[in-house]
Amino acid sequence: MADLEKWVIVSFKIKADYVIDITFKDGKTETIDFEPVIGEGWMKQLKDPAYFRRVKLNDGGNLEWPDGQDFNPEALYAWPRFRQFYIEDMKEHEIITSPDTALG
Repeated sequence: MADLEKWVIVSFKIKADYVIDITFKDGKTETIDFEPVIGEGWMKQLKDPAYFRRVKLNDGGNLEWPDGQDFNPEALYAWPRFRQFYIEDMKEHEIITSPDTALG
């Protein structure tokens, strides 16, 4: 099975606020706690639990929220390897946009 095909999500279940169980086409499952990687920039809306629960499986087999937020399917498939990258990216965005870092 090609990598792109195995990354296709066939089902998911929201387990708790910000936690989703994902099943991929090759049968692999991954439980992901998204809380550490949301809340800033493009992902800020996902911090609202009601909005977070509006996630759907799109036609391409990936999780997607109403305003288009999504995560790289390879990253979801290999979450333990990619999790820290997303956390660091969010922190970097937080530092750049924080009022405390504004020049003035």
